[in-house]
Amino acid sequence: MVYGGTYYYYEDEWYREVIYEGETGGVQTTPPVGHETDELPQGAQSLPYGGDVYSYANGAFYKPKPDGGWIVVEPLVGAEVSSIPAGAVKYDDEGSLEIYQFDGTYWSKFTNFSSQTAYRVEPPPPAEEIDEIPTGSPSFVADGERYFYVNYSWYVAYEVNGKQGYTNGEPGIDAQVEKLPSGSTQLKIDGVTYQQFDTLYFEQVEDANGSTFYQIVDLDEDGVVEVGGN
Repeated sequence: MVYGGTYYYYEDEWYREVIYEGETGGVQTTPPVGHETDELPQGAQSLPYGGDVYSYANGAFYKPKPDGGWIVVEPLVGAEVSSIPAGAVKYDDEGSLEIYQFDGTYWSKFTNFSSQTAYRVEPPPPAEEIDEIPTGSPSFVADGERYFYVNYSWYVAYEVNGKQGYTNGEPGIDAQVEKLPSGSTQLKIDGVTYQQFDTLYFEQVEDANGSTFYQIVDLDEDGVVEVGGN
């Protein structure tokens, strides 16, 4: 069966077709996004997420269909599961976290509140550079520089020797923002209202002339917001 131009097949496990040095073979994978099934794999885990209930098994995430059955969806970033595929390999250590990867999905290993080992779905590592910004990507201007949000990472335009592209980059603490990126959410800490988008936090402030704008602030691990330099 073909999904997204790639051929997949199932022989006790899922595989996708690859060609290496002129030879055709297969690498183990999860069922492709968009695959529909009438039955979940044995041992599937019920997974509440974003107000809905999904199912998870062997690295794949399933959403119930209105007419019955399930459909495979993209990995649910932030979801916590009890196991990862046996073929997952250690990708990297980030501080105290161990990161594992299996065919494009990344998990961090941690100990949950029940003192059991669990795994959290992490965003894929950002590409250092990309050639273009997908249409509709959230963006905002900070201190005169426009930043774009693509695949859970921020990018900023650059130009070298006439070549233009986008590289990883975030505005610094104290950067001034006139308009928030679409999709920001409001939260209150100690009675003060902030706006949040991913890992960025914005506080509305007023200058000496009474004009309002937003300033990027830092939220420390104790939940206290600190403005850089103070």
